[in-house]
Amino acid sequence: MSAMPRYRRWQLWALEKNPLNMEYILGSIGESAAFARRDGGGGWTISEVIGHLIDVDSAFLARARAIIAGEAPPPGTGRTQDEMVLDAGYAEQDALELLQRWQALRMEYREILASVALDDEELWQRPQTGASRSFTLNDQLVLSAYHDVDHIHQVVKIIRGR
Repeated sequence: MSAMPRYRRWQLWALEKNPLNMEYILGSIGESAAFARRDGGGGWTISEVIGHLIDVDSAFLARARAIIAGEAPPPGTGRTQDEMVLDAGYAEQDALELLQRWQALRMEYREILASVALDDEELWQRPQTGASRSFTLNDQLVLSAYHDVDHIHQVVKIIRGR
């Protein structure tokens, strides 16, 4: 029997826990100036990081729905991540309000992934119809959990002023 269902369960747990970890981190910031700092001085603020997580989960949710339905992927925006963050004005938005938006969106995204039987290899490994490269639900699940951890680390660096 494949170990993949167990690995998928672990990844789904990570998708549930990562927003809670971010909530704890943001709730523990004692220095309000940390919210104005940018990653590496010229990178993103905490609000922009969380806004980016909203953008990514929105795209992943749409892609997951398309894969499950056997439909073509939604069209891309044609904009870079930096352009999307800037256009949305995330730097001027409250990080804790953005966190609540991300948490609600993540719950919806996680629920749609959790609706797929963990041992349904055909669906988890189904290439997305009409995609220029193969990108499966399984690929997306692993990438989502890693992506969170990468940006949680980025927020910690911002808070520490590094």
